[in-house]
Amino acid sequence: MASRRFPSPLAVLTAACAVLILSTDAARASSLAPTTEVEDVRAALGICRGQITGIEAFRHPERGGIFTRIHITPLEAIKGTFPASFTVIQRGGVIDGEGESTGLAAAFAVGDERLFYVVKRPDGSLELLRGFAGAERVGAAVARKRFATAQKLRRLRQLASEQGAGPSTPVSGTDFSGSTGSQQANSGSPSNNTGLLVDGSGIPARFVAPDRGEAVGYLVDVQALPTGITQEQALTAVSQALAAWSAVTGLTFRFDGLENFGMSAANVNISDERLRIQLHDLHGEISSGSVLGIGGRSFTNVSSDFSATGGGGGQVNGLEFHKSTRGYVVLEHTATSMQTLATFAEVLCHEVGHALGMGHSSENPSEADTTLKQAVMYFQAHADGRGATLGSYDGPVVQKIHPPADTPPYSYDRIMAMVTAPTPITTVAGINELQLFGCDRQTDSGLLTLVTTGPGNNLAGTISFTGNTLKITQGDYYGDSSIDPASSSFYAMKWVRFSDGVNASPWTRVRVTAIYADSKPNGATDGLPDSWMIDHFGNATPSVGALSRATDDKDGDGVSNLGEFLTGTSPVDASSRLKVDDVLALGGGTASLTWTAQRYQLYLVESSTDLISWTRFGNPVVGPDLIVSLVSSPVTIQTPRTFYRVRFAP
Repeated sequence: MASRRFPSPLAVLTAACAVLILSTDAARASSLAPTTEVEDVRAALGICRGQITGIEAFRHPERGGIFTRIHITPLEAIKGTFPASFTVIQRGGVIDGEGESTGLAAAFAVGDERLFYVVKRPDGSLELLRGFAGAERVGAAVARKRFATAQKLRRLRQLASEQGAGPSTPVSGTDFSGSTGSQQANSGSPSNNTGLLVDGSGIPARFVAPDRGEAVGYLVDVQALPTGITQEQALTAVSQALAAWSAVTGLTFRFDGLENFGMSAANVNISDERLRIQLHDLHGEISSGSVLGIGGRSFTNVSSDFSATGGGGGQVNGLEFHKSTRGYVVLEHTATSMQTLATFAEVLCHEVGHALGMGHSSENPSEADTTLKQAVMYFQAHADGRGATLGSYDGPVVQKIHPPADTPPYSYDRIMAMVTAPTPITTVAGINELQLFGCDRQTDSGLLTLVTTGPGNNLAGTISFTGNTLKITQGDYYGDSSIDPASSSFYAMKWVRFSDGVNASPWTRVRVTAIYADSKPNGATDGLPDSWMIDHFGNATPSVGALSRATDDKDGDGVSNLGEFLTGTSPVDASSRLKVDDVLALGGGTASLTWTAQRYQLYLVESSTDLISWTRFGNPVVGPDLIVSLVSSPVTIQTPRTFYRVRFAP
């Protein structure tokens, strides 16, 4: 029976930010001094009452990142002359699996009627004056609100007339219509996401490295600082802000050094799961004098399979998350209030909260709930000397993202090969199967439950499970074919995750990226592909004399030919085997093990003090990373000898 060539394989990612505004009056946002309606009218290029007719996200061709066009039909022009429709641009949106959302941006929906204050950015686009504060809702449902809106409209008309700033100035701007985008839609929000930054479907995002016990790295740009604040003071404030969040979450942060980003930190689109903290706004990210800083994070839904449900960033107490891929902070160093060190530290703490996924506790300047108003995530800076101090509100909300004691499990993407034959292979151990492995910082791996209800695609075969073993049964007898594992393509695929009973790991993907044909012997297929046999033994037919049967050990290294195929080593070279190549003592109780790994395969490092009982040491490693750093306690005379070994995860 001839094998057939398998058809082409199938072939999925980020940011959220928010704003902190200093205000001492009842205006929704203000400059360093309390703003008045007179100042608002003077600052705006145009003011109108209008209705939103369309919302779409696009990739900004000049600034980078994801932005949203809000199409507005003017209902009444108060200042300036408006066309029949105009477009406001704001940072944030979701497109092609990547997202940005910002607390500076208003949460719009088609049909909203609002009072819009617009200004023009240097790139020629229109944006809202002070972000969300420049898009006031028009009260229509409640008589009291309708009256307040009517009163305000009368005052604004009078002010615009008195200033000679009525319908004289044309209001229009670039909308980057050449950058195609995707329509945005709101599909409801989970009830337990309150206080978090979310996408249009109400799904928040989180960093996943802390689940593995790893620190979140951060870089600091100190090219400019507020007048009177030294670099040492600024870096101390950064440490204090991070420590405030660490104290309630168990998060740890790793200082990766000082760096001149050369652009707004919000535009450094590197998905390295680090924070970039820019203590200045030399690059003009912040356009309003009343905005003291922005902070946010990029995220990915990991796959379109999870765009509406989340899960790519794990599940915490039933709440699904997207995966955060970077975080950033930009501060307005020229603001007078930022020259006060305590206020500088408070703003930093607030913006780091946004980078971790926190939204505002309240955006009501007349907030009567003291718990919400005294939160560090309140939209107005308190500027009362508190510095980087959380309120009673902040800890419980951030723990929705990063619980301090029961972190979610974690796992790893895996790849595998499928061997096909005239008669499907079902009885050769290790062939067409994969042992799935999950970890947890609090729960033994053996007590985790494999969740197999994730989506999949059985292009080349049917996937099933026996315990934690994934098995694939061929759909046909195919010839050799392969895909670069670095791509996102596959011949068959299944999403899986692990649960500890409360939380769940991010969905991870098992992909078939290689298919091999095994035709000999026809009556007793052994799982060794013809091409592999020819490469190593010169013949596809196993024989006793050539020691080329699956159970033989041709090179005498203690590993069968079948085992050599499964681990990617040579069956005719005794030096080609999984072994520790080097051990380097790095000082400070740190050592590194080096071994030859196969690309994208999973390895477990284990330790023992008696060479009998072995336990996992550190996190599993996915090749092609060849060096693993092992950190241990300082050695004393009482410290028992410790042995390490590297094990291939089948």
